[in-house]
Amino acid sequence: MVNAPKQDRSRQTHRKLIECTIRILASKGLQATTVSLVAEEAGVSRGAAQHHFPTREALIKEAIEQISAERTAVLREAMASLDSEGAGAPAEDVARLVFEVFSGDLFHAAVHVWAAAASDQKLKEIIMPAEARYNREVYELTARALHADLTDRHTRRLLTVLLDLGHGLGLSSMLIDPGDRIQRHVEACGAVLQGIKRLA
Repeated sequence: MVNAPKQDRSRQTHRKLIECTIRILASKGLQATTVSLVAEEAGVSRGAAQHHFPTREALIKEAIEQISAERTAVLREAMASLDSEGAGAPAEDVARLVFEVFSGDLFHAAVHVWAAAASDQKLKEIIMPAEARYNREVYELTARALHADLTDRHTRRLLTVLLDLGHGLGLSSMLIDPGDRIQRHVEACGAVLQGIKRLA
């Protein structure tokens, strides 16, 4: 028990470093995300930061894994709340949620890492499995929330198009305010998705 406070502090420092890494990735990009800057933002010494993460690569790898885990947890909870009655969520609500998950700090942080991974094979090998797992989770949770019939080829294609559109809107939101376009897309996609719900 004597070591408990010390262990708690260590866990808090570890978590704070990861949170700061994600925030810096989202706002400043991968190149700016150094152990020194993360330590400064977290309010800890560089030595303390390096105790937890001896290299920048180790820090980035865990941040990527955390981004993926947090995005999945947020999505799972949100999708479950949409279908709390178990009768299938409203199609427009599902479309809006899909567009929302491909935006925000966690998505923006992931985009900065994707861009860097295009020319960094080691980084690509880290992010690709995590991203594949996340995209599969989005697809499966979206289908579940809609009670969609995944044995139907047309339904599978529509869900893939929805996710691709979400990615595109998320990317554009990093540069411009999507404004009313989001609502127009939600209404259009909702009408189509309502059709696959009736077929399910």
